[in-house]
Amino acid sequence: MKKTVIRRAFALFLTLPLLLSLAACGAGEIPVTEPAGSASGTESPDPLDPTVPTTAGSVPSPVIIGKAEAADLMERFTAESVAEAPADARFREDLFRFAAEIFTQIYSRDGGNKTTLISPLSILTALAMTANGAEEETLREMESVLCGAGLTLDDLNAYLHTYLNALPDSDEASFAFANSIWFKDMEGFAVNKEFLQKNVNYYGAGVYKAPFDLTTVRDINQWVAAHTHDIIPSLLNDLDESARMVLINALVFEAKWASPFDSEYNVHPDSFTGLSGQTKTVDQMTAQERIYLSDATCRGFMKPYAGGSYRFVALLPEEGVDFNEFVLSLTGEKLSALLTQPKYEKVNIKLPKFSYDYDQSLVEALKALGMEQAFTDRAQFGGIGQSSRDAGFMISDVLHKTHIDVDNEGTRAAAVTAVMVVGATAVPRPEEIHEVYLDRPFVYMIVDSENSLPLFIGTVTELGD
Repeated sequence: MKKTVIRRAFALFLTLPLLLSLAACGAGEIPVTEPAGSASGTESPDPLDPTVPTTAGSVPSPVIIGKAEAADLMERFTAESVAEAPADARFREDLFRFAAEIFTQIYSRDGGNKTTLISPLSILTALAMTANGAEEETLREMESVLCGAGLTLDDLNAYLHTYLNALPDSDEASFAFANSIWFKDMEGFAVNKEFLQKNVNYYGAGVYKAPFDLTTVRDINQWVAAHTHDIIPSLLNDLDESARMVLINALVFEAKWASPFDSEYNVHPDSFTGLSGQTKTVDQMTAQERIYLSDATCRGFMKPYAGGSYRFVALLPEEGVDFNEFVLSLTGEKLSALLTQPKYEKVNIKLPKFSYDYDQSLVEALKALGMEQAFTDRAQFGGIGQSSRDAGFMISDVLHKTHIDVDNEGTRAAAVTAVMVVGATAVPRPEEIHEVYLDRPFVYMIVDSENSLPLFIGTVTELGD
């Protein structure tokens, strides 16, 4: 329901200029969209046809285009039924693997800024949509990075379709996602309908034809803001002349703690020693939780959100374990073992309040994982479409932008990825109470409770002014 309301609200935003123009027309000429099979005996021009200019009379959408704004083409697409593929061991193994690989690659390349936050799920979704237009070696490389061993892109499409739509969304813990494909209104450029239809079927992608000028930048930023509840207000500053398509995923998560921290009794000034060695005073939130995590290198905890469908996870390296080495040692197997085998034991915690933005180009990290050809002029994306002006298509950038707020009430987090194309009963024993005080750099995640798969994963290495 929430996703439908957001889409309708965005459609209303795109429709407003029409209403204003009709009011301005008065007794003058009113633009008319002629339906297919009208009395004139002619069919409405296809907005995907490169020979058709984008005008009010040629687009089956109540939007005046010209060079003003994007045309919402969803009237031409109806999502077709696709096979369901509920999360199983293969999918969980692959998502843990991808989350660990992309996270460690980004962390290792992030220079002095080690406070990071990514959404592996957002990145995977945007790239999977793009891969639906890849062919031959480009497709093989993308499948290797995105799907791992034993899965195909078709498998991944089905898994992501089912998983994204099955993630709980309630008033207590809200999760929403949206996908869109924007392509340039340009003579000689035709997008394959099969490519668009597949992404509509599996990802519910909105389809927009746009002039790729500053009005398109505005429209994309408005779309991003609407689908992240204004947590991420914008994504782009401009669009390069060579840009042909932008594929976008947006995720937003907002939830209250199942047990909030009392602001009077459980929030106190305390110290946090950053990766730089500097100690600063921050607001530390204290509580006793009942889900403890540990292995030879770290200890941590899970703190449930209201409703029980999601959990916050924190991992603190043991004393003497180098933080950078700990982060780079994280593998899919290690994350899976930690998150799927918790101990239901008491743990006293300290969790600092924190809030920050993060953005990063993912190109070099993806190249390092083996997705190389997609970023070269040898890329094979014939499945996207054809252009008389271009020898082919390639990915010029993969932009990733996130934001998170963690306080005594709960958590707000959002992510956008844009692909730019140029318990048990036992014998009672004395109970040990563990301690995980996040007063130095730590790794954290937001996971779904059923599968323990990370929706977001990040590091906090510096806090305070």
